[in-house]
Amino acid sequence: MIAELEKEFTETANMLLGARLRGLEDYGPWLGENVPLPYPGRSALSGKEVWVPPPLNFLGREFAKSRIISMDEIGQANVSPFRPEDLEGAPVRKILEKIVRPIAYYCGDWRYGSYENLEKASGAGAGVNVFYSEDVYHDVKNIAYSNYVLYCESMFGCHVATYSKFCIHAYNSFRVTRCFEVDGCSDSSDLLFCHNSEALQNCMFCFNAKSLRYAVGNVEVGRAEYMRIRGMLLNYIGKELENGKGLDLSIYIIGLRKK
Repeated sequence: MIAELEKEFTETANMLLGARLRGLEDYGPWLGENVPLPYPGRSALSGKEVWVPPPLNFLGREFAKSRIISMDEIGQANVSPFRPEDLEGAPVRKILEKIVRPIAYYCGDWRYGSYENLEKASGAGAGVNVFYSEDVYHDVKNIAYSNYVLYCESMFGCHVATYSKFCIHAYNSFRVTRCFEVDGCSDSSDLLFCHNSEALQNCMFCFNAKSLRYAVGNVEVGRAEYMRIRGMLLNYIGKELENGKGLDLSIYIIGLRKK
């Protein structure tokens, strides 16, 4: 585990929830519950561990485990034993079975640009401190249990997020900061459980909303009342996460929770 990433997870959780959660991997199942994550295989060429993209990225299918290689092994796989003459007059089926299939491999451990401290990442680069993630690129820093996160910093358990920072469970969102359990939000900060909203600040349980401040359930209540309600909610969330390493609430089921 990357020490700096562990520290940043604790600091981000404290910033969002007022709870200094420790042990990033202990929270892994909860962080990744709504995120398509990579999985490990073995290289068909060397036998070493290789992390490959999740099935969701490829029509719901896992790669054939006997055809996986690492990016740094591409040079070995590209050596073909066939000659141009072998293709002359050959039917398509023979070309596929005798020529293409023997040299066709799935590539894992994909890397891009300059990078440092990438672990259990099937596709990542141009950044530092990435753990258990797929498709994380371009000026990224401190990312874990995430998929398709670009130009972001300190994002944990996020899926499809760009130009964002200090979030836990941010999905399909753009330019959001210090947000917890948000989906489809943009140009917003300090949100809790919000969906399909933009230009919000200090809001919770807001849906299909725009340009609100200190709002609960799409109603602006003022800073004092907002902070009172927020304190109650965070107290509950913090205790649940510290004691159970998970939470029975998420932006996707908040309206379905049983009494």
